Amino acid sequence: MNKSIMLASGLTGLLIIWMLSGSNDAPAEEEVSQTSESEKLMSVVVKPSDAQLVAKKITVQGQVEPNRVLSLKTEVDGKVIALPIELGSRIQKGDVLAKISLKTRVAQREQAVANVAYQTQELAATKKLFDRKLESGSRLSLQQANLAAAKASLQQIDYDIKNSTISAPFDGVYDRRYVELGDYLDKGQQVVSLVDDLHLKITAMVPQQQVDGLVLGQDVTASLINGEAITGALSFISATADENTRSYRIEVLVDNSDHRRLVGMTASLDIPVKEVEGHLVSASSISLDNQGRLQIKAVDENNEVIAYPVTIVRTDSDKVWLSGLPAHVSLITLGQDFVIAGQTVQVSQG
Repeated sequence: MNKSIMLASGLTGLLIIWMLSGSNDAPAEEEVSQTSESEKLMSVVVKPSDAQLVAKKITVQGQVEPNRVLSLKTEVDGKVIALPIELGSRIQKGDVLAKISLKTRVAQREQAVANVAYQTQELAATKKLFDRKLESGSRLSLQQANLAAAKASLQQIDYDIKNSTISAPFDGVYDRRYVELGDYLDKGQQVVSLVDDLHLKITAMVPQQQVDGLVLGQDVTASLINGEAITGALSFISATADENTRSYRIEVLVDNSDHRRLVGMTASLDIPVKEVEGHLVSASSISLDNQGRLQIKAVDENNEVIAYPVTIVRTDSDKVWLSGLPAHVSLITLGQDFVIAGQTVQVSQG
């Protein structure tokens, strides 16, 4: 009986020891579980970003044109007797570009001058007789008409003589010649063409949805097809839209005092329209949501992922300005493709 009591007491002691040891191991198991859960959190790299004011831009395609192109026509008929300047030369205002034969106009002028003198004398004599009531009023009126006709004939001949020489009305380039030496020209026929390249204009068409943001005089930057960037002022916005494209013609005036050969080049115009708050991010940080909209991911103060829908304000090289984000935000710069909105993540600063 004593042996039975002793065996029971021993088993009871072992049971108590085992229970106590099991309760001591519980926190360790819980700690292992928590450590395992922590290890399962996805790691991301974030970078703080503050909003800045950025000029929103629209980009349109255009082309470079000369400020003025003028086709000079002859105002008299006759034969071309001189083309003194070589085609393609740079010219000054007043330079003679072509001469038309005067034919018999010099002799006609001498005759017209003599006729004016004669008609002037006749009118003076008629007026004296009229004052003495020896000549009728109709005779006096006829003589006045004869003198006016003689003067008009002289003026026409002087006009023809003056315009038998075709001169440059402005500085520019002698760009085209439509006649050759010895050609006979009719009045109104094209002779030469001049280009004013001291200033150039870049023309483009702006969609109707964006034209309201344009302001005359604002700076516009144009990127040419040769890689060069030039800046000018917005000098013209058409009052009406094109009937077919529903877009408005604009012109940007650019200085070309060094006479670069840019006419005819295509150009991409960046036109600032207004300032908005935006964040500058890497293009690789942008993704699409389930509906195909642009989004960018960030984390809140609890390290929970937030997906913000965004809009591109403008692009600069490999960076993109975005609107739609808070003024201060921690953007995910690495690992954004492996996390979803609402997910808690492990954060490290980039």
